[in-house]
Amino acid sequence: MNRSILRPQVPAQRLRLTPVAAAALLCVPLLAAAQAAPATEQKLETVTVTGFRASLESSISTKRNADAIVEAISAEDIGKLPDVSIADAISRLPGLTAQRVAGRSSVISIRGMAPRYGVTLLNGREIVSTGDNRSVEYDQFPSELINAATVYKTPDPSLSAQGLSGTVNMKTLRPLDFGKTQTVIGGRVERNSNGSLNPEISGNGNRLSASYVTQSADRTWGAAVGFAHLDSPNQEKHYKSWWWANTSVWGSPLPGTPTDSVALQGFELGAASSRQKRDGLMAVLEYKPGNGLHSTLDLYYSKFDQTEARRTVMADMSVWAGASWSGAQTTVVNGDKLVTGGTVNNVNPVALTTFNKRKDDIRALGWNNELKLADWKLVADLSWSKAKRTEQNAELAAGSPTRVSLGLANIASGDGISTFNPTFDYGDGSKVMLTDPPGWGRDGRSQFPKVGDEIKALKLSAGRTFDGFLSSIEGGLDYSERDKSMNRTEVYYNLKNNRAPVLIPANLLHTPTDLSFARSPIRMVNFDLPSALGLYDVVPSSADQAPGRIWSVHEKVTAAHAKLGFDAEWGVPLRGSLGLRVVHAKQWSNGMLWNTRTNQSDPMTGGTSYTDVLPSINLAADLTERTVLRFGAAKVLARPNMEDMRAGFSGITVGEQDRRWSANGGNAKLEPWRADAVDLSVEHYFSKRSYVAAAVFHKHITNFVYGQGIPFDFTGFPNPTQWTPQSNIGTLNTQANGQGGMIAGTELSGSLDAGLISPALDGIGVSFSYSNTRSSLHEENNVSKPLDGLSGVATNFTVYYERNGISARIGSRHRSPFVTTVRGTFGENVPSMISGETIIDAQIGYAFETGALQGLSLTLQVNNLRDRPYRTRVGISSGASDPNSTLPERFTSYGRQLLLGGTYKF
Repeated sequence: MNRSILRPQVPAQRLRLTPVAAAALLCVPLLAAAQAAPATEQKLETVTVTGFRASLESSISTKRNADAIVEAISAEDIGKLPDVSIADAISRLPGLTAQRVAGRSSVISIRGMAPRYGVTLLNGREIVSTGDNRSVEYDQFPSELINAATVYKTPDPSLSAQGLSGTVNMKTLRPLDFGKTQTVIGGRVERNSNGSLNPEISGNGNRLSASYVTQSADRTWGAAVGFAHLDSPNQEKHYKSWWWANTSVWGSPLPGTPTDSVALQGFELGAASSRQKRDGLMAVLEYKPGNGLHSTLDLYYSKFDQTEARRTVMADMSVWAGASWSGAQTTVVNGDKLVTGGTVNNVNPVALTTFNKRKDDIRALGWNNELKLADWKLVADLSWSKAKRTEQNAELAAGSPTRVSLGLANIASGDGISTFNPTFDYGDGSKVMLTDPPGWGRDGRSQFPKVGDEIKALKLSAGRTFDGFLSSIEGGLDYSERDKSMNRTEVYYNLKNNRAPVLIPANLLHTPTDLSFARSPIRMVNFDLPSALGLYDVVPSSADQAPGRIWSVHEKVTAAHAKLGFDAEWGVPLRGSLGLRVVHAKQWSNGMLWNTRTNQSDPMTGGTSYTDVLPSINLAADLTERTVLRFGAAKVLARPNMEDMRAGFSGITVGEQDRRWSANGGNAKLEPWRADAVDLSVEHYFSKRSYVAAAVFHKHITNFVYGQGIPFDFTGFPNPTQWTPQSNIGTLNTQANGQGGMIAGTELSGSLDAGLISPALDGIGVSFSYSNTRSSLHEENNVSKPLDGLSGVATNFTVYYERNGISARIGSRHRSPFVTTVRGTFGENVPSMISGETIIDAQIGYAFETGALQGLSLTLQVNNLRDRPYRTRVGISSGASDPNSTLPERFTSYGRQLLLGGTYKF
């Protein structure tokens, strides 16, 4: 039975679409032309394709021949448009989107669900993360060292770990897959269109890479080594509206504003410059002596350093800060009367200088051994990975010695930037003083987040293939241990002269930072923060902040799996697999409890264990030689955020009125998200580089995790109040398991090669995808915030040309608005509503295919071509006519990224 993609010599009349495929492509004129084209495809058989078209062929072949529903990318695809990180390449796949963090595509959402609901593997093994939770930050992985990536939308029971939304498996190269010794070197220069916004960090950068692959003469062993260096700048122009409210509702009207109006309560305006330096190393040793043994040892190492300088002017415009308005003007927006103009008086803005240094270190080692004995294949895989992150985030405050006016203000009510005209020049080093303008009780502070993550795993399996209906059988055992810890300590800085305001020493001053990009005539004093720290005493922060900031989580997971593969003729060719995975997890956590009686933190611990039985089935029916119908059904799960699993409480109290215990904290007994998933997909293949597909999926969530108050036994806990509780059973506000709901969606995708129309159009093509996802989880569980990370609509569209050494591509990635969790001002996790965005990237290049320069390729790339801003919105805290009303929050421009360089292969 031939499962391969048919070659283009099939007559044109065979290119008619199935009804499902035709419906998916009514809007594509290229297809209509292809159906009418004459059968002149014989010439294509002699064409050898490379580059992007070759990667398309490889990706489509992987998709076509898989039993499960998958998406794939190859090395050529990752290496182009764009290659800032592998996240950019993966996010172009159908149903996948990237979330920008500090301007970079850092984390991936699968099928509209936040990164926490997916799992990322490296060479089939779960990989550690330098973040607070499980989600992998993809910009840690140099795209030059990753050979391919496969996204499993339906589970394969043989995978060592799987997610609720899907599983991403990144793969490094295998030297014996290459036919000869090969060396590739590359280099690029980089520039950010925002230039250098702060003097410490340039707007220019560079990328260097080199890889070497070789094999022995008898091809019994092979070796590969690769190195990638990244020195990339990020230049950020930033505005943020703090919060909006009608404080009259709370009995504290804002002077000068109508009592029925909603007003902006604060803002910040700043410029940040950061530099990411990453050195990645990959090494592979492969041994295959021919006696049935195949042994592969692979090493991955990534060192990622980031330095950031940020200068921000911010002002508290609330009644509690003493602010008032004069000449206030209002505008009705969506039924709410907003204060949109006037003069803001009697405020005390702070000029905040922030300096951040972060170091990440990831190490991964894997040893895979396969042994073939007759018809059996035995596999033993041993792996270890470890991540470490250390960070210092320091800030110092400065400002005017007296209160000032922000002058005439124009408050933006849509996606935009509010403007102000302060009467004080915050860029004048002869007037700005080091002090505590907002009255925070400190003159500066530093946070020192430290993250540790380690995974040790062993996988054993055995399987064999058969001729006949039962095509294969496999069974195995997996065991893994994971330990993750967080320690986010903090210190305060106070001026040594008993906190008296002082001028900034002249020898520390630089040229002021220009903030006029926000159409406000504001600049900010610029000084060397690390050198200025000598003016301050270090003061420990309040010890009661430790709970929630210091914790560790430990997991031991044992899993057994069985998988039966089948291949038969049941009216049509039918293949697939039936699987079962049984997973037992044991988890426990250590944390801290603030004891008000002793004014110290006491240790806490807690945990639980549970077992999940996860059956799955994947079916693929070849309806015609070119059309595949796929069906998948499975029980799936996603382990909860590790931060949510922490032990440790804060805010323990007994209410004066109800005499009930209450506290906030983590939940060491938290169990996973669980769902029953069903998938259906139809795929029609025209040629090696052309196909269309339509898919639907539905996940019935049987166990939902969300914030709620749950009963908790406070027996033995210290009572910080004078009130005697009526019962030891109180309320713990935490993340907890709850009732279900559904997540469902549709996906359309395809790739069309214009060579199907005429040989004259060979080299031109398009690839595209559209996905629409919806969820009922928040409604069915009375949760006000939508599902974290859910974008209703996500689209990708790429047009390419590749022929005679010339290559050009332009790609567009769009996702609709979504709510997700970000790091807040104090390092805590806070929700943010991110506006929809469309990112366009472009690339043009030339590869020398003959002559003395054969093997040399030159490339010019522009990422974020239209400099689309990162925008968020925030809800109105009080006084809104509609409780779901939102108003502008963040407006951040990261600039365009320009890269020029090339590679040489020999």
